[in-house]
Amino acid sequence: MNKKIILGLPAIFGLGHLIKENLQYLGFEVIDISFDYRHFKYKNIFDRLTNLFYKTILKDKSYKDKLRFAAYQQTIKENLDAVTGRVDYAFIIRPDTYAEEILQLIKGKTDKLIGYQWDGIQRFPWIENFIPLFDRFFVFDPEDTQFANLQLPYLGNFYFTLPRLIQNPAPSQNLAYFVGTYSKERIEILSQLHSLLSKTRLQISMHMYSRKKRTLPADQQFIDLTTRTLSYEQNIETVKNAFLLIDITVDCHKGLSLRFFEALCFDKKLITNNPDVQYYEFYHPDNIFIYGKDELSQFESFIRKPYHTIDHNIKQKYSFDNWIRYALDIHPHIPIALPLMTND
Repeated sequence: MNKKIILGLPAIFGLGHLIKENLQYLGFEVIDISFDYRHFKYKNIFDRLTNLFYKTILKDKSYKDKLRFAAYQQTIKENLDAVTGRVDYAFIIRPDTYAEEILQLIKGKTDKLIGYQWDGIQRFPWIENFIPLFDRFFVFDPEDTQFANLQLPYLGNFYFTLPRLIQNPAPSQNLAYFVGTYSKERIEILSQLHSLLSKTRLQISMHMYSRKKRTLPADQQFIDLTTRTLSYEQNIETVKNAFLLIDITVDCHKGLSLRFFEALCFDKKLITNNPDVQYYEFYHPDNIFIYGKDELSQFESFIRKPYHTIDHNIKQKYSFDNWIRYALDIHPHIPIALPLMTND
């Protein structure tokens, strides 16, 4: 493709590295200004107290993000200053984590600046001030398309198309697999699903990441709760071996998680508590069981039914190849519109 692109995002679980690699696989020359904010620590008690004041008194949660970025800002600025000539695209994921000064610098160097709020925008409302900087600005959560009456376009998730990730998947084992970040709500639902899955032939593997060390009660010890992060590549290797993937949506997110698109890519069955999936064209009741909507008495029948093959063109629509072409407005591409959802 021989196009230059500036890529920026807060790197977490190795996703940024894979996005960069997939862009390079498609022929892009990538200028990477991503940063890793997982190991952030306050420099002193003053910063900690200032953040507490902003968060609790002023109801402003942006101060800590600004501190996180400040540690990388000078290096990122120097990398951008070193860029000569025009850059075709800049794709900034979670632009709320970047300083406005850096976004302005990027805009001055690129022909097309695209933003993607890959998290609920309601949690980071200050991003509204940055949106006019972008030529295109997408949101992940369907509810955010109406944020501040801006009519923001939707962009959901995808599956990677790197050959080393998707080729030669292992035969499916009798494994039901969950991985996710800690929340009390997720644990409650996992407990219910564990009881349901225990009645089937499936082995159960549930993993949850917590930044803080926690101890679960005895009746929840079936969950592997750890402070060690699992890279996305490690996750994919387990996904390849699984028969059933487990997705649990929490209240702060309405968009479809990566689990749906991993299941689509590798022809895996999935159980989820997110009813919105029924409106997507890749949904089929033989493949996706909606917990809280479908009859629990039919779950074992769901497990026994063979996987219903999804049309190739539908699968292609949600590939990284089409996802990035749509985001950057490179033709040809298949538009990724939000499906019409009803209340029935």
